[in-house]
Amino acid sequence: MLRRFIYANHERQLNRTYRNRLANRGNTAQGVFWRSQTSQIARFDALLSLVHQIAPQKPVTIADIGCGYGAMLAFINKTPAYAQTIYHGVDINRAMIAACHQTFPAENALFTIGNTPPKLVDFCLFSGTFNLTHSDDPDLWMDYIFACLDRCMARARYGLVLNLLCAPKAKIESQIFYADRAAFIRRAEAMIGPTHAQSTKYVSGDVSFVITQKT
Repeated sequence: MLRRFIYANHERQLNRTYRNRLANRGNTAQGVFWRSQTSQIARFDALLSLVHQIAPQKPVTIADIGCGYGAMLAFINKTPAYAQTIYHGVDINRAMIAACHQTFPAENALFTIGNTPPKLVDFCLFSGTFNLTHSDDPDLWMDYIFACLDRCMARARYGLVLNLLCAPKAKIESQIFYADRAAFIRRAEAMIGPTHAQSTKYVSGDVSFVITQKT
């Protein structure tokens, strides 16, 4: 019960922070705390490439958890390599979902307020979802991440694909979380399923992870 209260408090703080940032910076990479649009797109490409490599069939259905203002859908729509992607965006922040509805007025049904997909998908993706934190305890934030991953795996046929900034030891610095790559893999394999990792091209310190369903 206490842990749920702490997680809910973190989410309230993040909601307020992202709402204010979006109001100040608009529907831009900086509006969701990305360093640049280049790094944002590099991460999208890395995650979607992994999904399309391992998906057992096409088209592939994905849920973009922490979808922000819908930038991943815009990237998919203009990238032929990912044309066989059926997208759904999910975010806990009402302001972000409102921005998605404004940007994609003909596709409002593709966006949902929440923290899990509204229905079963092939893969759940998390692009930068866990980078920003108001916690000062990396272990607690890791617990929160795994609570989110475990919840979403129950709505994923095949697995989860996510990225995290990584460092030799897990830490939180200037409100940015850095995971211990090896420790994350060990925990993911023990708690969820087989896990693989690779460094994200063109994004220093970023690692893309694939966690698949246990067979």
